[in-house]
Amino acid sequence: MIADGTFRPGDKLPPESELMKQFEVGRSSIREAVGALSLIGLLSVNHGSGTRVTVSLDEALSRSLGWVISTMGQEKVQELVEARIELEQTIVRLAVDRATKEDLAEIRYHHERLKSAKKGSRKLTQADLAFHTALAKASHNDILIRVISELRQPMRRWMEQKASVDWGYDKIFEQHEAILEGIETRDAQKAQAALREHLEITGRRLISILLERCSK
Repeated sequence: MIADGTFRPGDKLPPESELMKQFEVGRSSIREAVGALSLIGLLSVNHGSGTRVTVSLDEALSRSLGWVISTMGQEKVQELVEARIELEQTIVRLAVDRATKEDLAEIRYHHERLKSAKKGSRKLTQADLAFHTALAKASHNDILIRVISELRQPMRRWMEQKASVDWGYDKIFEQHEAILEGIETRDAQKAQAALREHLEITGRRLISILLERCSK
């Protein structure tokens, strides 16, 4: 309901009893959901004045990675990086078998956009995100495509951090090229190895930067 705009920033949620009736769940389920959404900054709970929406869903999701890093510690953040590595390795493996000429052309298009974008520009982040989204589409697995779509805002946050500092984009171009070549030549081992190397390197650098910023 927050996502579709029924509740907007500043709006007060209905009482617990009304939410229980509306969603046909118990009080503990409502409190668990409210607690989880308040942890990522989407809701604000005040026992005197009720629960209100604090920010839009997109803004809350874009903040969520920073919250994870500042509250969960490096070990849990590493688990988050590992999850993306495993997910996207599955995506490129399927893309090797299923990518059409149109899929390959779209991936190549966004790769070339990334290469031509200026460092630190919004176009750099947009092309980077579009490249990984195109990989997911090439898997022709609706569930994986949906998962990547749900991760769009956290992934954008990662890429914005990457674009804000000197990450050595020449190396990233090479890694993207290797991923694409693996898919184009139907070499799953090459595509997955290149994907793993790419995300491991950028994941380590991202964690290092965000941990440093959170400690200040």
